[in-house]
Amino acid sequence: MRVEYSGKNLSLTDALKGKAEKKIAKLEKFTGPIVSVHASFEVERHLHNVNLVVHCARERTYKATGTAEDMYLAINDAAGAIEQQAKKEKTKRLAGRTKGRATPPAELMAGEEEEEEAPSGARRRQAGVTPRDDLFHPKPLRLADAVLLLGGASDPVLVYEDQDTGRMSVIYKDKREGICLVSPPVKT
Repeated sequence: MRVEYSGKNLSLTDALKGKAEKKIAKLEKFTGPIVSVHASFEVERHLHNVNLVVHCARERTYKATGTAEDMYLAINDAAGAIEQQAKKEKTKRLAGRTKGRATPPAELMAGEEEEEEAPSGARRRQAGVTPRDDLFHPKPLRLADAVLLLGGASDPVLVYEDQDTGRMSVIYKDKREGICLVSPPVKT
């Protein structure tokens, strides 16, 4: 990550640069990989202004301004604004994946269960197994997108078709190891 600094009416100290770099590094959790950052610091009368322009992977750019009576608080304000932009963009991107679907899979499967014979449904209920068809994502995904969906979901499991290999894969949340992937081996 390349960081460029500029200052107006103040001298840029190592402590100020260190605080900015620390805040920017924390932003990678929300924005993804950061390619470059331009941070400009300015002092006007009693106000401190910080302008951040963050260039991320996949040509995403976030811009924010923070204003406060202390330069460190202004850095926090600008970083917080970029964090909010990244969260909003992520939810829009993930919500856009489900648009255009005529009916959600859970509604489709509910209609099919009514058509099934009663004995097979009764056997499932007696065994204590409840069918969960909402754990399958209908569109092919890349692993990174599936991890994002799993992170925002309340369910601990996601079944999806891998966009790169075309094979079915399962990712799940594990308390000890974080997120785990189960996929069939690729034949060569």
